[in-house]
Amino acid sequence: MGVSQISGYGFLHISAKSVNFAKIFVSISLYKRIFIVMRQVIKKNVEALVEMIDKMRSSIVKPVLKPQDEDTKNEYLRIMTAVIEEKLYADVQMDRDTFASRMKLSRHSLNKIISSNTNGLSFPQWINRIRIDRACDLLKNSPNKSVVKIAGEVGLTPDNLRRLFRQYFGISPSEYRNT
Repeated sequence: MGVSQISGYGFLHISAKSVNFAKIFVSISLYKRIFIVMRQVIKKNVEALVEMIDKMRSSIVKPVLKPQDEDTKNEYLRIMTAVIEEKLYADVQMDRDTFASRMKLSRHSLNKIISSNTNGLSFPQWINRIRIDRACDLLKNSPNKSVVKIAGEVGLTPDNLRRLFRQYFGISPSEYRNT
């Protein structure tokens, strides 16, 4: 192969004699196989990541019931039912005192019921986990809703939704939606 200079640019002259087509074909085949293997590895890694996020979500977001007396369980279930059916989690202004009053409980009783049925979560942690759980459902099942709209529907500001997703899952809500 020879290189000639035309207007200061180097051009490569390739003759049929100087090209080893067998080597080029082997190189292309090798690159094609490498690409296929890489695609399979990436697919497996993505599947593993999705599985890991789902496991994290179930262990982090879903409050776990600990064995308690029947009255405490029933009271906790009444509270959970009200929060979900009445969408009380969507109220950005919902605080512990307002919620306790609405449930006709003292602040202390509310804290005790939530803490004893969720492995020690405080009210803000508990309500935020419910909000994150609902946001996860909306992100997966409502692809046309924006993250900002979803944040509003679950009672969080967009910044708080992003912060909580990073805290619990290590990714943004948009990244979660795309997994």
